[in-house]
Amino acid sequence: MRGTGVEEFRDGWRLVVAGLCGTSLGMPAIPFYTIGVFAPIFAEEFGWSFATIFGGLSLLAGSVLIVGPFFATLIDRLGARMVALVSLPCLGLSYMTLAASNGSVAQYYLSWLAIAICGLGATPVVFTRVINSAFAERRGLALGIVLSGAGLFAFAVKPLAQLLIETGGWRAAILVVGALPVFIACPLVFWGFAGSQSKDVHVRPAAGQDFEGMMAGEAFLSRSFWLLAIVFIPMSLAVAAPLPNIENILRSLRLAPGDIVQLASFVGIAAVAGRLLGGVLVDLFWAPAVGTVILMMGAVSCLILSHDSVSFSTAAIAIVLLGLTSGIEFDLMAYLVARYLGMRSYATTYATLYGIFVVGAFVGPSLFGYVFDRTGTYAGILQACALLLVGGAFVILFLGPYPVRKTQTFP
Repeated sequence: MRGTGVEEFRDGWRLVVAGLCGTSLGMPAIPFYTIGVFAPIFAEEFGWSFATIFGGLSLLAGSVLIVGPFFATLIDRLGARMVALVSLPCLGLSYMTLAASNGSVAQYYLSWLAIAICGLGATPVVFTRVINSAFAERRGLALGIVLSGAGLFAFAVKPLAQLLIETGGWRAAILVVGALPVFIACPLVFWGFAGSQSKDVHVRPAAGQDFEGMMAGEAFLSRSFWLLAIVFIPMSLAVAAPLPNIENILRSLRLAPGDIVQLASFVGIAAVAGRLLGGVLVDLFWAPAVGTVILMMGAVSCLILSHDSVSFSTAAIAIVLLGLTSGIEFDLMAYLVARYLGMRSYATTYATLYGIFVVGAFVGPSLFGYVFDRTGTYAGILQACALLLVGGAFVILFLGPYPVRKTQTFP
């Protein structure tokens, strides 16, 4: 790094730390990566099916898609700092209500609905908005570091939750996990946002302040927005959906149980590496070209995994490619929205695309399971995913050169 890149990190490093913590302990990381730990306990204690237990994720996805864009206007109007500092403790407290589960499915889903609504101000929409405002030359790298938070949390939370369950029981474990956004993320976000001295950081927009980019209505009618939607809709299904099924996909490739465990662990490591690598690449090269390469990597992975059987080394290549692709996706989306649609209504436009992505990522795993139940193989749907990714790799190039826009005044 040199020139303004050094200055950006010198002025904005506290924002990066705050954003990293916010994505680690915000939404969807907290509910998405912990429900799998508690699902077997709920099934045994209350006799619920796994479809019922994981149905909470559908409420979360629906809320992000339907309510998220409207909620995001608060971020554009009130600023990321205020919204995050209210949402993070509310997310933690609503998550704690799961500890009061007593066998009532209605009560359980009410807890999930509260988690979904309260957490909408603590999603990557908030933290990427701040990073995009503070960084220009090293924007991609800063986004990669911040968005790696969810992967780091996923890596650490399962052993932590298991330890808490063994020492204090599942209800105590839920309370401790719920306390993380309240007592760790919220203070660190306050410290990081409040401590920024960068003149480029618009943590809370002031009247008359200049922002480049489109109004929300203009953005939704733009060619760039719909090209991004066409790219990220298939990407959400083809990249995110296989991940929860990865153990069973590997099992269908006739690999040994020990190899399956080892290969599955590669996904998280590759995803974190992908976040950082993708951030560096979009800073150095034209982002749509980077996106094309990334999507083609995902297509190759899906084609390899669609075979009847593969060797350990071939499967490892496929897993690493899939992990890298899944790691780069959110960085790329945030970067492209800021570049092509601008920062004036960033939260609203990014939240809409993010909601579309989340629905695909949450509904896709069930679709994979349904196809496997009906056919006994993942080959067909993985090949379809490869075709979707190749199509997305072609479409993303039509975004064209980065636009040069005039600044507009924030009302």
